[in-house]
Amino acid sequence: MSSVKLGDDYVRVPKLDVGGSNWVLYKERLTWAADAKGLVGHLDGTSIEPVAPPSPAGTSTTAPVGGTATGLATWKKGEAIVKQLIASTIPDSLFMKVRAKGTARAIWQALASEFEKRSRMVSLDL
Repeated sequence: MSSVKLGDDYVRVPKLDVGGSNWVLYKERLTWAADAKGLVGHLDGTSIEPVAPPSPAGTSTTAPVGGTATGLATWKKGEAIVKQLIASTIPDSLFMKVRAKGTARAIWQALASEFEKRSRMVSLDL
């Protein structure tokens, strides 16, 4: 099992097997690790990037909707932490497949769609 340092805490998340044989445990432990840091919204889609509103003609705005530039920076930091948590616990071959997905949520969905099917097939075989 690898130890991932997030802030002052060590979080133990198993490395995902390239074949996905430990997907169920990996998924739960990674979700718990993100939740422990208050960042599970980046996985489940409830944490949405603040977006700047359309500005009235002749004016410009840099403040995101529902917050400030600080809110956007906080969201980006959380996004980076969750992406790093995922990247540090998956094999390089999987990282190469998901690295360009953009958001932690998109990366998580790509992994889930890959391994949820395999988990169901294994369950049926048993």
